[in-house]
Amino acid sequence: MADFNIKDIQDLKLKIQVAEKTFLVAVVVTGLAIYKSWDALFGVLILFLIIIQIVKSQWKKKLKQKEYLAKVVEERTIELRVQRDQVMQESEKLSNALTALAEAQDELVRNERLATVGQLTKGLVDRILNPLNYINNFATLSVGLVSELRKNLADENQVMTKEIYADSVDILEMITNNLQKITEHGANTVRIVKAMEELLKDQKKNFTSADINELCRVNLGVVSKLYEKEIAEKGINIAFEGLALSLMIDINIEQMGKVLLNIYRNGVYALLKKAEKEDFSPQLNVSLRREGQYVILVIYDNGIGIEESIKKRIFEPFFTTKPTSEASGIGLYLSREVILNHKGTIEVNSEKNVFTEFKISVPIHQNVEIKKEADE
Repeated sequence: MADFNIKDIQDLKLKIQVAEKTFLVAVVVTGLAIYKSWDALFGVLILFLIIIQIVKSQWKKKLKQKEYLAKVVEERTIELRVQRDQVMQESEKLSNALTALAEAQDELVRNERLATVGQLTKGLVDRILNPLNYINNFATLSVGLVSELRKNLADENQVMTKEIYADSVDILEMITNNLQKITEHGANTVRIVKAMEELLKDQKKNFTSADINELCRVNLGVVSKLYEKEIAEKGINIAFEGLALSLMIDINIEQMGKVLLNIYRNGVYALLKKAEKEDFSPQLNVSLRREGQYVILVIYDNGIGIEESIKKRIFEPFFTTKPTSEASGIGLYLSREVILNHKGTIEVNSEKNVFTEFKISVPIHQNVEIKKEADE
């Protein structure tokens, strides 16, 4: 009901009440005039009573019209509110549908991209891996043969001139170095091919319910054990702040474990690299918190950080700032794919030579078939 209608109706009701009270007083005065025989005043009072009745009748009629109008307005307002709520509900449904469509399109694009990579690499993996194995194996065998040849050469030292012996030793040394390079680069190539093979794996299966606190803690322990010597030498402080209560979430334990290990190891690597250049207090912090139906995992280190110019590229496949002998460049790419397959997000915030922080958000429940403990 509109404010002006309420005010007008209240004013009319007040006027009618005043008119009724005035009419009652006039009736009393008229009775007194009859009793006192005030003939001159009697006629005036009768006229006054008639006028009050007429005015009151008009006000009541107007009040009835305004109350009817107010009722119509109120009913129409309620109807409009209902329609507005319906429109808002439909709008929300449409918004959710558009969001779901966008997510489906993104997933379709990712699947098509992975399918393309799979088609290009599936046939190449075996064709590249088998020859590489031969190269590595024969390089290793050749190093052993060169070692035996060096022993034989030492036995014949007495019958050879010094120049020929020295040249022969130098040649064997160069051959050994060359074979070591072949073995080293062959191993790097094998690791890259294995990384390509990892891209072909289906990351969307085997979801199960797991304790996120325990998963983060266990993988942090694995990294601590792996870099036990370096952590002790550099005084790296590793801190874990889990949820106050255990929380079971729907995840692929194997794939999520790889994500955690990869980012943890990157953090330790960044700390060790910075420790080579300067003295500081290296810190690796892992914290968990819950926000609604999501678990937020934050991994922070105060290592070498990431340059702003390459921050957007760190999730690209085969992109890495590490030497080829140390990384294949698909760790963060696969980590992002795993998180996306969990309907989550991964963000990075970093400042060169100051810190790096990864923020992972994963829904507690997945809209997929979850394996129970008995299935495990």
